[in-house]
Amino acid sequence: MDSIAYDLSQILLLPVLLGIYCSFLYAVVEVGRLMALAWLRRQYASTQIGQKGFPILKYHQQQNASNLNEIEVYSLKKLENVRIVTRITPMLGLIATLIPMGPALVALQENNVYAMGEHLNTAFTAVTISLASASLTFWVASVKKRWFAEEIVHIEKMIGAN
Repeated sequence: MDSIAYDLSQILLLPVLLGIYCSFLYAVVEVGRLMALAWLRRQYASTQIGQKGFPILKYHQQQNASNLNEIEVYSLKKLENVRIVTRITPMLGLIATLIPMGPALVALQENNVYAMGEHLNTAFTAVTISLASASLTFWVASVKKRWFAEEIVHIEKMIGAN
């Protein structure tokens, strides 16, 4: 039974590592998108409509959505992927750390320092990349959440003035 669990964990290593690498690429892209959004917000902050760089205001104006609940749901939807990556990636990093630890300990027991080093290299590289990815996406999610909240407050004032 232990052999089946071990084999299953070894099969999981490659998909977990791919998930970590994809999440890191996603995090880098999201940081770039955040920088572009920040630039747009700075460029168009003084305009009356303010649609460029202001996705929640744009949604409100295009959909003519006066219901704040719909607007809040839309803003949560815009943040959903980055928030999921923020939460899932550290778990993948933990999995990718634990899977190679078994073979590393076996290699240590057999005095095979080279094999132990290879397994530990995989483990620590995976956790480092996953934590970097989670940190980047957490930062993106936090900034966007504040920006979207500011836009919702602005919409509330616009609705209240009507």
